[in-house]
Amino acid sequence: MTHTELVQSLARSLDLSQRQAHDLLKATVDTLRDTLSHQTGVTIPELGTFGTHVRREHKAYNPFEKRMVILPTRRVVSFHPSTGLKGDVRDAEVTG
Repeated sequence: MTHTELVQSLARSLDLSQRQAHDLLKATVDTLRDTLSHQTGVTIPELGTFGTHVRREHKAYNPFEKRMVILPTRRVVSFHPSTGLKGDVRDAEVTG
């Protein structure tokens, strides 16, 4: 689903204009980004938990340079889906 399709779907289900739906989505994403940048987790019921954790320094292979490199320690975003979301995805019909 593209950003435009998501905005259209939100607008239809909430009976909003597409502009209002776009603003709502932008505000939600901005709030999520703001909260995560302050190293605080966000739990959205029936979706899951967004959080951050520190990925320690580690070795990785750089195929362009064909050698091992050391990647520095850094903070990364993590997502843990809710049990309900996992079940819905697992039980969805497989197509294609």
